[in-house]
Amino acid sequence: MRAPKNIAKVNYTAGGKYLDSNFNPYVGYYCEVKGKAYPGKVYTGLAKQLILASSLVRDSKVNNYRFTPNPNDFQKEYVLRYFIKYINTVPIMIKEIDFTTYNNFKNNPLYQLIELKYQVSEEGSTFSGLFDDDEVEQADKKMPGIKLYLQDELL
Repeated sequence: MRAPKNIAKVNYTAGGKYLDSNFNPYVGYYCEVKGKAYPGKVYTGLAKQLILASSLVRDSKVNNYRFTPNPNDFQKEYVLRYFIKYINTVPIMIKEIDFTTYNNFKNNPLYQLIELKYQVSEEGSTFSGLFDDDEVEQADKKMPGIKLYLQDELL
């Protein structure tokens, strides 16, 4: 079934907005039909719905955490940052967590956890840092979606 052109709006994404059904970033044309996005220039009703990437970060069972280095972190070669994904939800939900939460969930089979090295540098009263691109690529194979979750920090 093809949707009439006045119902299906065709757009393009260069990545970052949607994920495909395998949770890989979707790049290309997509049709919006009744508020839902489908891959391709023509909506046929056969393609699987695209997943909105911004929906990756919601899980009410895990407290919100924002990484802030302490003065000792600037002296270290790197610090570890921890991330969690609840495995039984679509769309996937990834959050950054602290070490204590990481330890509390590491034996829970409903959650996938990962730790990544982060090089911290001081910039006056603020900080910046870098993840190793190769490590993030490997982590994305273990926890699909982590690269997209970190996209703002990988620039």
